[in-house]
Amino acid sequence: MKSRLFVFGLTLLALTLCSIPASTQTQMPSCRDIRTLANCPDTGCGGANADPLLNQMKNRTRNATSPENLNLGDIRAIRQPRSWPVGQERSSLATNEERAVRVTGFLRRASQSGKESTNCNLLGAANNDNHLDLVSSRNAPLGTAVTAEITPRVRQNHDGWVFNKLSFLARKRMFVRVTGWLTLDTQHIDSPLTRSTNWEVHPVTEFEVCTKSVSACRSGQGWVRLDDWEVP
Repeated sequence: MKSRLFVFGLTLLALTLCSIPASTQTQMPSCRDIRTLANCPDTGCGGANADPLLNQMKNRTRNATSPENLNLGDIRAIRQPRSWPVGQERSSLATNEERAVRVTGFLRRASQSGKESTNCNLLGAANNDNHLDLVSSRNAPLGTAVTAEITPRVRQNHDGWVFNKLSFLARKRMFVRVTGWLTLDTQHIDSPLTRSTNWEVHPVTEFEVCTKSVSACRSGQGWVRLDDWEVP
C-alpha cells in the first residue's frame, strides 16, 4: 500500500510540474555577483520582472546577413499582441523575430540607456544600450518614431561606434541606415505607447551614414559605415 501511495505521489508531482508555465520554471540568475559584461549571460539576470527569453533576443550578436529592405511604415504595420506575460515563450513571434532587416530614416534622437536586466543591471555607458529614434521625415515628432538599439555586445566589435558620433547625427537629424534583427520589446506591451510601435531593430548590427543627398542615398549612393565616418 505504501509503495502504491509513493508511486501515486511521484505521478502527481510530475503532473504538477508539467502544468507549471515555462515562465515560472525559468530561474533567472541574480545580478548581485555579476560585475562585468563578459560574465553576463545572454539571458541577463534579475528578479520576477526580468524576461530571459526577451533578453536572449536583444542580446543576439550574429550579423544580420541578407537583410530585407523595409521602411519605417513596414515596421509600424506589424501587429503586436495586446498583452504579454513575463517569460512567455516566443514561438508566435518567430516569423518576425527571425527577420534580418535594413531600414533607413532620419535620426531624431540618440540617448544612452541606463541599467537593464538584459545587461545584468551593470552601471556605466559602456555596459548599456544606445537608444535611437528613427523617423520618416526630418521634423517628424518622436511619437512616430521606430526604435533601434545598439547593444554593448555588438558595440564591442566596432571601435568607431562612439556615442559622440550618434549624438552629432541626431542633433543634425541626419539620414542613416541601420541593419539588424527585428525584436518585439514585450517589456513595454502593457504600457501606453510613447513611440509608434514596440517592434524594434534590436540589436543593430550595421550602421551607415548618408554622406550625399537623401535622394542619392535612397538610390544606393553615398553610404559610409559608421566605423569609417568622422564628425565634420
